[in-house]
Amino acid sequence: MSSIPTVAIVGRVNVGKSTLFNRIVGHRVAIVDDRPGVTRDRNMAPATWCGHDFLLVDTGGLAPGGEDVFQEGIDRQIRLAIEESDAVILVVDAMDGVHPFDIDSADLVRRSGLPAFLAVNKADNVERFRLAAEFYGLGLGDPWPVSALHGHGTGELLDALVAVLPREELIVTESLGLAVVGRPNVGKSSLVNRLCREERNIVTEVAGTTRDSTDTHVEWHGNDIRLVDTAGLRRKSREMDDLEFYSTVRAWKSITRGDVVLVVMDASEYPVQQDIRIAARAWEIGKGVIIGVNKIDLGAMDRDLWIRAIVQRFNAARWMPILFFSALTGAGVGRILPKAVEVGYARRREIPTPDLNRLLQAAVEETAPPSPRGRHVRLFYATQVGAAPPRILVFANHPEDLSENWRRYLENRLREGLDMQGVPLRIIYRRREH
Repeated sequence: MSSIPTVAIVGRVNVGKSTLFNRIVGHRVAIVDDRPGVTRDRNMAPATWCGHDFLLVDTGGLAPGGEDVFQEGIDRQIRLAIEESDAVILVVDAMDGVHPFDIDSADLVRRSGLPAFLAVNKADNVERFRLAAEFYGLGLGDPWPVSALHGHGTGELLDALVAVLPREELIVTESLGLAVVGRPNVGKSSLVNRLCREERNIVTEVAGTTRDSTDTHVEWHGNDIRLVDTAGLRRKSREMDDLEFYSTVRAWKSITRGDVVLVVMDASEYPVQQDIRIAARAWEIGKGVIIGVNKIDLGAMDRDLWIRAIVQRFNAARWMPILFFSALTGAGVGRILPKAVEVGYARRREIPTPDLNRLLQAAVEETAPPSPRGRHVRLFYATQVGAAPPRILVFANHPEDLSENWRRYLENRLREGLDMQGVPLRIIYRRREH
């Protein structure tokens, strides 16, 4: 299973990079403000255009020699983003004309050797569209006049972008892809090494599609498991900020290549925002998710309190297996592969329609959906329309009247009845009169 390509958005401060990021992703992810330098934490999100999936990375503003105390770190992370990308969008401002920082940015992009697209933003009318010609001097080919705010020209830009992105066919195999991801220094690579040493039936080691990534095949009770690990992340602690950004990009790529994602966290501390962000994104894109808590050998810990802490911050964690182990000593590691196989099979599961409808009927009999506006809401039947993850289609006479609370209630009941631990469940409602 290949990883999706990555596209970085770069440019100087206050040219509309985050607005373009939000426009392409399709919803507001990045903070947008007229003040320069708002984007310091990197944003990344999956995007789709005309059937092409890619990971979009928003970066801070290039300001060589700027006085911002964060600027040196921002510039380093922009370079890391470009290094990890398959294409780059350089954003400039049609109203300002060619700025010296635009020239520096264009030089950085040109040296990368990647396919580059020059987005001339704020071209909100015909006159400003004409101003785009001035940017030919940057030497990045044809400028693309766009309005990130209103969407003008972004479709044409994306058509050209996806035409150059790698699009490998999905290779379907009998192996189960287990992506091992997590922040630096949580013991991710040590865990993979432990799994490989304990499972003596190592079949092959082949280079992964991302640099410094290796897929290792191990066998567990006749199941071929492909471990997807991101390696080469050992850096000095003073570079941790850059490393965390770098590893998040790598984690994203690994997530897209797995069927099940093991998010490794540190038992010596409660889960932090980056831990939760990785697990949430894996869940959102339909991967099976297991939370692995490493380093239990470092001292006594209250496991119940740790579980309550993550569920309070990330409600979906209550549906995920949480495994405690020590990659150093091997304690608890033996539970990981069996649980990964269990979650992987559940994610691919085909659910018999009679079983679904028995659960649906029981849920309705126990708690009928409210009838707002005096209209009785009837649910007729449910059927599975997709797998990996399971997608359930439910027919109702007035699906728009089903409250969010009742939808969550039905999801919970179906999860309990189907034993869907670690697996996202997609429920789609459709109108039917009779």
